[in-house]
Amino acid sequence: MAQADQDQKGQDNTLSLEGRVFIDPDQPLPGLNAVGGAAYAAQSRRDGSLPLMGIICSRGLYPRADSVAPMKNVDTESVLRLIDAGVVSWPQQGAHYYTLIYERPRAEHFWSSLDQTHPVMSEDTLTQTFIKPMIKALAEFRRTGFVHGGIRPTNIFWQSASASPPQLGDGLSAPCGVGQPALFETIERAMCAPSARGLGVHEDDCYAFGVTLALVILGRNPFEGMDDAAILRAKIEKGTFGAMIGAKRLVPSQIEILRGLLNDDMRQRWRADELEQWLGGRRFTPKSTEGLRRASRHFPFSGKEYWNTRALAMAMAAQIEQAAAVIEDGSLITWLSRALGDEDRRKSLQNLLNTMREKGKGAHYADELVARSCILLDPTSPIRYRGVTVMPAGIASALIEAVTSDNANMKQILSEIIAAQLVTLWVNAQRDPPIDYVPMGQQFERLRSFIERTAFGGGPERILYELNPSLPCLSPILRAEYVVSPRYMLEALERVAAKGSTNSEPMDRHIAAFLVMREKRSESLFAAMGPGEVPLRRGLAILSLFGEMQYRYGPDSLPRLCGWLFPLVEACIKRFLSKPMQEKVRAQVQKDVEKGSLSAMLQHLDDPARIAKDTSDFMQAQQMYRDIKMEEATLEAGLRDRDKLAQEVGRPVAATLASLIALVLIAVTLGRGFFKMLGM
Repeated sequence: MAQADQDQKGQDNTLSLEGRVFIDPDQPLPGLNAVGGAAYAAQSRRDGSLPLMGIICSRGLYPRADSVAPMKNVDTESVLRLIDAGVVSWPQQGAHYYTLIYERPRAEHFWSSLDQTHPVMSEDTLTQTFIKPMIKALAEFRRTGFVHGGIRPTNIFWQSASASPPQLGDGLSAPCGVGQPALFETIERAMCAPSARGLGVHEDDCYAFGVTLALVILGRNPFEGMDDAAILRAKIEKGTFGAMIGAKRLVPSQIEILRGLLNDDMRQRWRADELEQWLGGRRFTPKSTEGLRRASRHFPFSGKEYWNTRALAMAMAAQIEQAAAVIEDGSLITWLSRALGDEDRRKSLQNLLNTMREKGKGAHYADELVARSCILLDPTSPIRYRGVTVMPAGIASALIEAVTSDNANMKQILSEIIAAQLVTLWVNAQRDPPIDYVPMGQQFERLRSFIERTAFGGGPERILYELNPSLPCLSPILRAEYVVSPRYMLEALERVAAKGSTNSEPMDRHIAAFLVMREKRSESLFAAMGPGEVPLRRGLAILSLFGEMQYRYGPDSLPRLCGWLFPLVEACIKRFLSKPMQEKVRAQVQKDVEKGSLSAMLQHLDDPARIAKDTSDFMQAQQMYRDIKMEEATLEAGLRDRDKLAQEVGRPVAATLASLIALVLIAVTLGRGFFKMLGM
């Protein structure tokens, strides 16, 4: 299955989701737009009569692809049915987008605005036509493990009091909590920026349903005209139920269900199980959470009086220097003991202060001291550090926003939160924490080791992909692509190269971190790819990785990517010592580039037998050259000393000649004497 090679329906602008569903960008459905993208008419290849819509997630808010599977298993008419999901290519925009395919809703939005007023329904009509179907939806979410994160009247499709059940809209096109007004978030989640809320839990959906139900029962928004900060203060001071309902007269059954759903203590809040029992006639007595534990006397801070730890922690997080002063001078510790009678919290804060003093005052001593103190004062609230308020589960989505917006300061702060073990402290401070909190704390402890790693495959990028397993690769090189798996990486790089966007190398910190996480390869391989490494080592490491990926995933031919890599492997060619061998290898690699074979390039560049023979031949040539040079040196040295040469060579020659002449003379003399004796 290729990510980009998707069938087109006819010759028009229709977009194809792997040939299964076709989306028509010329037929927008603005009334059905979602938080993460615009809606367009869509049609299934299998059943063309089924009215569908495609939400193309093109707004830079990365969808919840890891929640697609549980959402597909949700089986109720009270939720828009998710038909399909995947990546589509939009040639007219030169980009790829994740797309969600839903059945179109049967009705329009229940509320088009939170400022609207609506007729109040009778108790029985409300229960049968609205509450009952919505509880079925929550029960399905509970069964499948899906957290919607977007329950509100403006995301429900329904005609009031209609026999057809209301339908919950999209909850996947953006990170959980993004796009959800703070009114529908719990007190703790509402303290955070939307991108820092993170994936919630089932109880958070139940709370959002409770707020939605309160608005429907009242027929209006009781907080109309108030900003998020004012709404949050009211909830903290009075409790959510008290802030929303107050002294309004409601029937007992409605008071009961709202108290259960709007309980600010997650452990006591009603879930789908209690809601189904309530529908069946069982009656509960939900505990009231109107406000927090009030001290016997106030704590003065920054000119104001504070009677509970939550409000005080919020104020302290906003004024670090003053907060650090009241912690260090012992006045806060004394107040916890005398005014609240909370000895456990007093001891924890005193131990914290002692530990911080032993560590010494570093660059962000006051920030860390206050952040840790706020966790102890208000354990269920977010982590607050250096102006950033984030739920531990929200660090993942907050880091995405920091990376995509190129916010270096935010990345640094989030890294410091992890390095300072604030998540671990937060988890340990919870009373009766959910079972998934412990592995979350363990994960963040493991991530600490990646923070200071500057090599490829480490750093904030590694943490980003560890925390977001369904996130596509965010490399600037792949800006117009949507690579969700290593399977699609090479073909995406091939498309990038085809556009001529090859000013940089086809490897950076994001691609390395993405692949080290998804490929589960050795980190040492990616460490060799950093810009500070030797060019030969870098070139071979990248070519080795991509060559293996081409063998495993294809495609068979990647000529443009091979051409992109060719300059990077020049050092590999120059490793050969023989000039003729260099030219031979260069010619072979150029042919491999034309064929688009990364593995063939690697075979020619990193052939051990060829490298060994080249080295051996070169060493033999070096030895022969040295022998010749030694012989030349000997001859030249002899020629420079002519007298010595004459003596060493002339004397033996002269002696030999003299001996020969003497022999000749002796022979002549003897010959003459002999002839005289003969009388000749």
